[in-house]
Amino acid sequence: MIMDEKFSVTEASQFSVKTSGSRLEKLAIASVYLVIGYVTNLMFFFPVGDRYLISVMILSTLICLVYRKSVSTWKVIGLKSLLLPMSLYTSILVLSYLINDGYMSTIRMFLYCSLFVYAASLIRLQARYVGILCAVAALEMLLLILYVCGWQTCSRFGGFTNPIFFGMFSVCMAVFSTYLACALNKQWQRWSLYLSAVVFCAAAALTQTRGVMLAFAPLLLIYAFYLYRHKVFSAKRALLTLTVVALIGGVAGYESGAYKRFLKVDDELAPALSDTANGHAYRSSVGFRVLMWKYAVAVAQEHPLFGAGKERFQQYKKDWIEQGRFPPALVEYLPGAHAHNQYFQEIAMRGLIGLSALCALLIVPAVRSLQVIRARGAEWAGYISLSLVVAFATFNLTEVAMKHPEKIAIFTVLVFVALNLGRDRQIPAGDSA
Repeated sequence: MIMDEKFSVTEASQFSVKTSGSRLEKLAIASVYLVIGYVTNLMFFFPVGDRYLISVMILSTLICLVYRKSVSTWKVIGLKSLLLPMSLYTSILVLSYLINDGYMSTIRMFLYCSLFVYAASLIRLQARYVGILCAVAALEMLLLILYVCGWQTCSRFGGFTNPIFFGMFSVCMAVFSTYLACALNKQWQRWSLYLSAVVFCAAAALTQTRGVMLAFAPLLLIYAFYLYRHKVFSAKRALLTLTVVALIGGVAGYESGAYKRFLKVDDELAPALSDTANGHAYRSSVGFRVLMWKYAVAVAQEHPLFGAGKERFQQYKKDWIEQGRFPPALVEYLPGAHAHNQYFQEIAMRGLIGLSALCALLIVPAVRSLQVIRARGAEWAGYISLSLVVAFATFNLTEVAMKHPEKIAIFTVLVFVALNLGRDRQIPAGDSA
């Protein structure tokens, strides 16, 4: 009788532990989806921005760490290709801040994102749930477009944030929606995600952000290769592609005035690149960017290894204008402007070391994406992460896409999701995880 009672107590204890562990696992999974939902469904559609993002990330990180402790697992699972370059880049940001100075908001966001990626790497995400978040975000986007363009002016559509930020977000969500539509099996899921991709593409066009729209060129090439390589091209997808082109080119491009902004590029670029360029040539959007690029390269030549830091980057503007090296247009309209190019910004402020870390942040996840593509079973996830990296590599040409917290969150969280969906697949021999 005593033995039976002991066995009963032991079984009850084991059942209690399993139940507690199961509940903790569900709580950890829910917390990760909460972070993803904040980025995809809240941050750009409501006037809260990234105000509560770090708090939500910290909450999810703590819950995931408690879950890790309960299962006695502290390893990075399947996401070293993202976490290691993120950690390296964050370390360079901190080192540069200590040697010179820098942007604390950038350091803070990369630090919390790195901790989140580590803690949440234990969680397995499901494509169907991510697809639901994309479809809901597309519905929010459609309602926002109808509201803004129906009752307000549609010029430089940007939701509740900067049009550039909003354009980057829209392109990344279009990437997710497109490939998830190819991955999911149910017909209604696929078509809802195809329509979601159309909405996000239209939103990107409505922002009239030329640097963001440039990313569509390599992204369309990657998608065309995916359709050809995996033999998923069909008459329906051909019709859908034509519909997307017609919608973006015919409606969004014309109504938003995006065409006019592209037509002005040559008129603004030629004077800024000429040998006789004066202050007037740099007063356009393109011209000012060219001026900032020239300035950033000049700063990098002064401090090639560790960079000049934020304060000296700004101070040189005044000094060199007084010396006649650069025209007053450098500070007339945006005296505290950044380089409008992440690569030039990096080498100017953090030198070759910073530029190398930035390149690693893009190249290492891209290599991992190619490995997932070569594997069997989740090629679409590899194409998502590769497309996201290529998109940000393109954004970096005309913007500082790794400086502002919102942009950092888009990159790190969405690449985390893509690599998470594509992990645990059979990687070809000779490739490392």
